[in-house]
Amino acid sequence: MTATDTQDEVHGEMDTPAEAVPDAAAALALNDHKNVGRMWIGASLLFLVLISILGIVTNLERLSLGSAEIFGTNATYFQGWILYRTGAIFLVALPLFIGIATSIVPLQVGSPSVAFPRLAAASFWTWFVGAIVHIISIFGADGGLGPANATRTEGTLMTITSLGFIIVALLAASMCIATTIIALRPAGMNLQRVPVFSWSMLVATSVWMLSLPVLIANLIFAYADLQGREPIAFGNRDVLWTNLEWAWAQPQIYAYAIPVLGVVAEVIPTLAKQRQPGRDLVLTFIGLFGLLSFGAWAQSALSRGADPVFQNPALPESEQGRFIYEEPLFVLFALAIAVPLLGLLGGMADTIRRGKVPKPSAGLAGAMIGPTLLLFAVVAGEVRAFPFFWEALHDENHVLLSSSTAQLTLVFGAVITAGIGALAYWAPKLFGGFTADSIGILGATALFGGATLAGLADLVSAFAGQPDVSLMELNNGTIETMNVLALVGVAMMAGGAFAIIGLVLPAVGSSELLPDDPWDGQTLEWATPSPPPVGNFVEPIAKVRSAEPLLDELEVL
Repeated sequence: MTATDTQDEVHGEMDTPAEAVPDAAAALALNDHKNVGRMWIGASLLFLVLISILGIVTNLERLSLGSAEIFGTNATYFQGWILYRTGAIFLVALPLFIGIATSIVPLQVGSPSVAFPRLAAASFWTWFVGAIVHIISIFGADGGLGPANATRTEGTLMTITSLGFIIVALLAASMCIATTIIALRPAGMNLQRVPVFSWSMLVATSVWMLSLPVLIANLIFAYADLQGREPIAFGNRDVLWTNLEWAWAQPQIYAYAIPVLGVVAEVIPTLAKQRQPGRDLVLTFIGLFGLLSFGAWAQSALSRGADPVFQNPALPESEQGRFIYEEPLFVLFALAIAVPLLGLLGGMADTIRRGKVPKPSAGLAGAMIGPTLLLFAVVAGEVRAFPFFWEALHDENHVLLSSSTAQLTLVFGAVITAGIGALAYWAPKLFGGFTADSIGILGATALFGGATLAGLADLVSAFAGQPDVSLMELNNGTIETMNVLALVGVAMMAGGAFAIIGLVLPAVGSSELLPDDPWDGQTLEWATPSPPPVGNFVEPIAKVRSAEPLLDELEVL
């Protein structure tokens, strides 16, 4: 099936008026991209609750400093630590924005459907089943990603397989989104006129489709290496996580936050009632951020690597414990990625200066706080890139201590907070109702305070000498204090995450009659009814003359 075939197929469905389609039948039409998107969003929010609880529990365990009072052993603690990291990115962050994009991107680019709608639906179910198996593999089969004293081989193989299914499903959904943007645009909408959120998703999915297949290859190596002989390299479970950690570390960690930039650049101009000045520069900044977030090259298993996190027995002794600043490319990426982010934030400030000051709302709060947390994560990454700080993050054996945890916390907070902004802003199209603004603002504020506190505490703990994955007793008052602050921060983040449920519930199932364009929007999704019917657009899309077609119509009138 080609993208063109998909579009013709959906146009055929539009022969039946939207009003004549029963609600129950529409709900069962899983090929409708809006239903598929809502399933992604709902499942990711359920996993967000799980990951938030797990974050609290793992940080409570850190307070025991070696006694493992909750998990029972350090090995079990490590399993929870792994699930928190894999879940935060692949069960929550990416699925949340894949869901939002699956629903919104076709509306923004004037398409009646997402490209390959059956594949889009299949990708969700593959991901969902893989996610359930992934959780079971860790806590039900003693799986995980090493070390050998923490996992059984069978459980590890189950974890690797489930993670592979999850990533393949995410890549399939990414392909559907990217193809929609590239192939299903209406007449006159070139890539320079694509809405900024859709552009950010095109950049994000492109980076994911280039980098995550490398992680799949790593998983295949690990799976094969665990079969039938003495394991080496990837199959050595003592270093399995080390060999895969590049996918959760700098610079790849930033790739999962690219949609955050699209949210701020989409919401701010609309709420400020202002066309985005220097729009081409904004698109360039997002593209450059995506380029600098590509991190598949930054792994230590197959070469000297850019970030040898722990001692790697697969490397020669002469290359053990190399400092990160010996890799100029790593330092360049770490320093340069601040430039497009600061440029984009400066552009948004200029947009507000030129337009009207937006009224406080959940959409505005998420759009402003999300990129701020991302900026904090970039600053933490820059700390890791400087030689002086890098030496301070090592013990006498040159083993890297905890610092990437701070970046993960801040990036995860940025994605979830921007998700609040996106869900509140597009709620009329996603759910057919308005969200609870007060709950959204409260949740975004809690996420900001919690992520900042937890991230700073983890960074200070790294300087004080706390290992990232060990509960060893260090008799260090600074670390004990930071662990308490990190727990408070993670608890605040969990409160903000739970607030998202309260934010969305009023919009789901709302019987309120909504205007097509409650925000005086600028892009095509606001030309459809709220919620949009099957096929999205009641009338054919006129030729697009600029990046803000709805403003063009007002000027003509």
